[in-house]
Amino acid sequence: MALKLSAFNWLSLVTSASIYILIVLGGIVSSTGSGLACPDWPLCQGQVLPPLSTSVMIEFTHRFWTVVVTILVTATAIYAWRRYRWPNSVTAFSILTFGLLLCQVILGMVTVDTRTLPIAVTSHLAVATLVFASALTTAIVAIGSRGIRGR
Repeated sequence: MALKLSAFNWLSLVTSASIYILIVLGGIVSSTGSGLACPDWPLCQGQVLPPLSTSVMIEFTHRFWTVVVTILVTATAIYAWRRYRWPNSVTAFSILTFGLLLCQVILGMVTVDTRTLPIAVTSHLAVATLVFASALTTAIVAIGSRGIRGR
């Protein structure tokens, strides 16, 4: 029997994968020392689209992908709220993911503003891991509960 996933399940899985990609991009920013290529936030060198050197492109890609992830996490939370209502573990984890992502965005700003102070970078990565874990839990719980069509 083939596993047929609902639209919500696909959305939650794509959201989880996108968060994982964002964490990888963050690792590339850190390992290449590109974190200070955009020394201000939310702009980069005072511009929406700065001159693109290699380090700016790396940092800017991380920031752009953050926007994509924010849209996906927000859509997942809204969809969960509308589909599963409250109280429900799928809704709870999707809202937790959204809240953690907001904290993560603030930590991203702090990381830039403190010029990549190690405690800020470490906190940024730690919360990123929580965001990913929460999003993945949302997907797993949704698939395990009512996510498979025909059940």
